[in-house]
Amino acid sequence: MGSSPGSTPPGVGLVLPPAVRPEVLWPAVEIADASGFDSVWVTDRTLAGVPWLDSLTLLGAVAARTRIARIGTSVLAVGRRNPVYTAHAFATAQFLSGGRLIAGIGLGGLNPAEYHLAEIAPARRAPLTDEYIGLLRRLWSEGGVTHDGPGYRCEGVDLLPRPETPIPIWVGGNSPGAHRRAGRLGDGWLSVFAGPDQFGAGWSEVVGHARAVGRDPADLTAAAYVFAAIGRTEDEAEAVLGPAIRSLFGAPLEQFAFACLCGTPERWLDTLGRFGEAGARHVNVLLYSQDLPGDVELISKAVLPRLDGAA
Repeated sequence: MGSSPGSTPPGVGLVLPPAVRPEVLWPAVEIADASGFDSVWVTDRTLAGVPWLDSLTLLGAVAARTRIARIGTSVLAVGRRNPVYTAHAFATAQFLSGGRLIAGIGLGGLNPAEYHLAEIAPARRAPLTDEYIGLLRRLWSEGGVTHDGPGYRCEGVDLLPRPETPIPIWVGGNSPGAHRRAGRLGDGWLSVFAGPDQFGAGWSEVVGHARAVGRDPADLTAAAYVFAAIGRTEDEAEAVLGPAIRSLFGAPLEQFAFACLCGTPERWLDTLGRFGEAGARHVNVLLYSQDLPGDVELISKAVLPRLDGAA
């Protein structure tokens, strides 16, 4: 699953919007699964200020509603969760999905209140994330796990059922710390707030960190995470994504346009092709829409079949 610049066009994953009613959500998920999206992802926030479904609850439901696409978290803030319970939830999703899970892990958006609720100082989130990545892998593969770390202790934990196939961990983020974490500890990197140019620079950093500890970068997967909307015209897509960006970040779309995939199918093909040239094997789109099943179907017909020609 390694990446090299320009090697192949990227696969496209569907990141589910934060809170969509079931009668809209499930048709979109099922269309994505059946029509060429390579993955379906859930996001993780608790106090976002807007409606947001719980990530791990939704992940299990997505596992039951899909048969082909991989499923994953984009990304789970493990530093504010008990690592044993987190490992169990991921192992359950791996079991229910028949081995299709990708564990996207990161620090999460820095909302101090979400960490204070978990009685975790926000300054500890990076070292806890580093510690928990190794502990999760042990809990998934070993019996009687004893861990005496700076952030967590457990003794003789035997987590069952253990995954029959390894769960890949993709590290999310676009900071120097995230690049280091992905290169040294991850099975992949999932960028955020990065267009194709920023993605290429970040991937080079990840590769450098991997080589520094004797890892082969070809064993790592490079993936991008972008905010997205599609329309018959640029204005139509921007009219959907603009209000979503403002509600999330209190800023206009123009300020985040470099890290968004917004426009006509032709614009999508151009941007996805440039991500592929920068080394991305996958581009996961957080799709905002006024007709989610319809837009997923539009992408499946007007974008996905044409990707080979765009790369």
